[in-house]
Amino acid sequence: MKVEELLRQGQGLWRGSELSQEPDPGIATGFSSLDKQLPGRGWPRGAISEILSDRPGGAMALLMPALATLSRQSQQIILVAPPYIPYAPGFSINGVDLSRLLLVNGRDEKECLWVLEQVLNAGCGAALSWPQRLSRMALRRLQLAAERGGGIGFLLRQPQFSAESSPAALRLRISAAGNLADILKRRGGWPVKGIRLDVNDSDHCAKNVIFACDQRGE
Repeated sequence: MKVEELLRQGQGLWRGSELSQEPDPGIATGFSSLDKQLPGRGWPRGAISEILSDRPGGAMALLMPALATLSRQSQQIILVAPPYIPYAPGFSINGVDLSRLLLVNGRDEKECLWVLEQVLNAGCGAALSWPQRLSRMALRRLQLAAERGGGIGFLLRQPQFSAESSPAALRLRISAAGNLADILKRRGGWPVKGIRLDVNDSDHCAKNVIFACDQRGE
């Protein structure tokens, strides 16, 4: 059988020079330049996506269009122990239905990871968490939970962890200015650097509009 025939018949096969296509479409990121580089043309469903950025606001600005889409679809969005107090009007301005937004805090990182695994298992639309040091086993458990529940798990972490291996389906590194993205890992494709995002000072806007202040109230 020729290679071309195998490629036509098997969804698990792809040509190295081409981007494979996911059987199910993803949730559009809101940035066409990024969507074109993702197999499902968006954030992969039933999977963990890691976003590596040293500024929480920049990562949140990247996620706002997808969170708004999910909320309009009556999907639950859960924030697990965010480092800043969410500012409800900021989410609303970005199109997120506040009735679909739930904030859950944990006593420590271990409990937060347990909560994250449970909500992913339960099939939420999206769950966001800000863990830093994660074992490969913990990441694998979260990936499996997302696969079972069919939702999207977003892990917002520091860039220093970009060199670590991860079972997450997608890994992105966002520049400090929030206008460039590097795909460190994606299904059915090679890494890609320097994807330009159409963002105007997104980190500054997101931190001051989406988050009010840190958990200590400072």
